[in-house]
Amino acid sequence: MKLFAVIALCFVSLVANAEPPKPIVAAQSEVIPDAPQRIVSLDDLTTEILLGLGIRPVGVANPDSYRWQGKPLADRLDGVVSLGTPQQPNLERLIRLQPDLILGVSSLHASLFDRLDRLAPTVMYRVSLEPSPRDAVAVGKATLEHLAALTGRQAEARAIVAELDQSLDRGRRVAREKGMAGEPIAVLYPLAEQGLFIVSNEQTLVVSLANRLGGTNPWPLREGHTIHQRIEIHALAREPDAHIFMIGNFSGAPMFESPLWRALPVARNEHYGFLETNYWSFGGPLTANVIMKQMIEVMNGMGSVTQAP
Repeated sequence: MKLFAVIALCFVSLVANAEPPKPIVAAQSEVIPDAPQRIVSLDDLTTEILLGLGIRPVGVANPDSYRWQGKPLADRLDGVVSLGTPQQPNLERLIRLQPDLILGVSSLHASLFDRLDRLAPTVMYRVSLEPSPRDAVAVGKATLEHLAALTGRQAEARAIVAELDQSLDRGRRVAREKGMAGEPIAVLYPLAEQGLFIVSNEQTLVVSLANRLGGTNPWPLREGHTIHQRIEIHALAREPDAHIFMIGNFSGAPMFESPLWRALPVARNEHYGFLETNYWSFGGPLTANVIMKQMIEVMNGMGSVTQAP
């Protein structure tokens, strides 16, 4: 009982001293319209959130990439003006659209804020790979809620968050049922021809979702300037209890038929499976819901290796 009390006091102390997350808005214009009608999005996160709220932006950066990745509601971008790449948006084309609100994120557009602010009211959300108390799932929720308040779409936002929370709860429950709670859980992108794997930053969406299943990340990457890092296949041998989500349709790759792979504990125990999704580093609550549902399907198949269609 005394030990429990000491642990509880330590936990309370850690929580009390934890650094609170910074405001989700990194920068914004002095005046923001009450009911913006012509909104421009310069990144996939705010594009997804606008579409989820039932708002069709007048212009977006790189809509073709959004469609190619199979992101939610991509068909609603038909006819929307392309503004070039998120890193270097076409400002001349943006000006011709006469927007009353421009949306961007700090990791891509911090250096452009002053220039954008002179063109139209601008809101820039705090999205980056820097370590933060707020993971990518929480960033998506906070951005959704703020943008919903700006546009009067709070009811739509609440419905999106409720559906995501339901999927997250189900994912944690399935993980417990599969004995994954407290065990190593990782998301890897196979470089099948090289016999290597890519691990991703803790602030990416796929890793944030895996971290919410109640396990531990065996290969945490927390450097704010590094999104990916390679590990060798032998690293998996040092994690005999690991459960692995593989990104992409690599189930037929020769590497996964090799004696080396079959000898690994994760293969012998059939504690891995292939997510259907393309690789998404960043995304909003709609994307998070899609990926979590895929993770649940993979977890349910662990023990009888799942195959991507």
